[in-house]
Amino acid sequence: MLSQSRKCPRRRTLCQECFVAWWNARATASGRLDPPVSLSPASPMPGVYTTAVMLSEPSSGEASGPFSPRPSGRLLLGAPLSLTGRYALMGRLAAAGLWQVAGDIRGLGGVRVGADRLVPDLAVVDDESTREGVRRALDELTDADVLLGPYGSDLVQEAAGLAAERGRVLWNHGGSADQVQRLPGVVSVLSPASAYAGPMLEALADLVPGARLLIAAGSGRFARSVADGAHRAAERLGMNVVGAVPHAEVPNDLTRQVDVLLAAGTFADDLGLLRRLQGRPSALAAVGAGIGRFGAELGSRAEGVVGPSQWEEGVRFRADVGPRGADVIRSLRAAVMERLRAEGTGGHVDYPTAQAYATGLVAVRCVEEAGTTQDAAAERVAREFRCTTFFGRFGLGEDGRQQDHQMLAVQWQDGVKRVVAPPSLADAELRPG
Repeated sequence: MLSQSRKCPRRRTLCQECFVAWWNARATASGRLDPPVSLSPASPMPGVYTTAVMLSEPSSGEASGPFSPRPSGRLLLGAPLSLTGRYALMGRLAAAGLWQVAGDIRGLGGVRVGADRLVPDLAVVDDESTREGVRRALDELTDADVLLGPYGSDLVQEAAGLAAERGRVLWNHGGSADQVQRLPGVVSVLSPASAYAGPMLEALADLVPGARLLIAAGSGRFARSVADGAHRAAERLGMNVVGAVPHAEVPNDLTRQVDVLLAAGTFADDLGLLRRLQGRPSALAAVGAGIGRFGAELGSRAEGVVGPSQWEEGVRFRADVGPRGADVIRSLRAAVMERLRAEGTGGHVDYPTAQAYATGLVAVRCVEEAGTTQDAAAERVAREFRCTTFFGRFGLGEDGRQQDHQMLAVQWQDGVKRVVAPPSLADAELRPG
């Protein structure tokens, strides 16, 4: 249950002002956010809607205040997200998307559910990038009408297991591992990880025909799914997979050994590998290259690197659910992304933010179509639902994975991330790496 945000004990539940103070203190300590987040009357990100951000931090011994049910007329969206820890970058980007979709729906007067018109509130609990944190966060979010997942396939797996035990549906924006998307009760908006490598290798196939491909993959479900998809794509495209090894086992000089290196690990692992390479092969691809901060971190070393992306600002779809892409981008930039500029996004909206926003749209629409907040009814709608949002197509396959959404391949060119595949959505031609 959620304690009253207006009491603001500065412990587990924070009002907007205290959330901003907390965020800035954490960011200042890590040197990640400058200028700091601030409140302004014109800003819809924190002012349009009043909700609590709950933080799973150690108790100071102070009383947390009485627990109370959520107000009537509200549709409570709840999410465990990594505001701290190893997934903090992606978690904060996702939180930005959830903040804004809740605010935008509120600005339109809410949503009709049965005979009631409900307006969304959002509760985010810091899971600290740990499985234990996810369990603790879900205990805090038992009152949520719509339960949105965390970021990271391992954390989504943990959340899905606990949600299933409680008969809850988990609306998934941050777990792309194929095994995770197949779990019962998980509704995924993003493409599965096995689809990541296809567009990248297709883009590189003409540039490096018959390439010798080395895959650097982590040990988690996500990395294994990316690697499995890479093997299948390579076979289809006539590439020769010469090995699949951990990042640490990739030689520093690859100029004579392979033609293409595909790195599929954590963001930090991909960065570390590319930093230490002394001899680059003909082409480099990395899962981390789909994030704007990749270029900020690597500088000139990012040039020519190809990456996967679930979505990019320049790609436009005719939406039949939710606002147009231009309107979503405008609202996110105005309300949130300027404050996250120091996260290395360059002020652009990255796909973790977009996919979280889209997941909120789809979840709320399914609740609306079901006419009830009951999870089973909303899930039945989702299994048959087909639509297009600003994020692209939504449609689940028989095995539960997202099947209709289309992945993109991007390449860093002159310090800018450009879409190079598929050809129908590309805004630039692939350059030699």
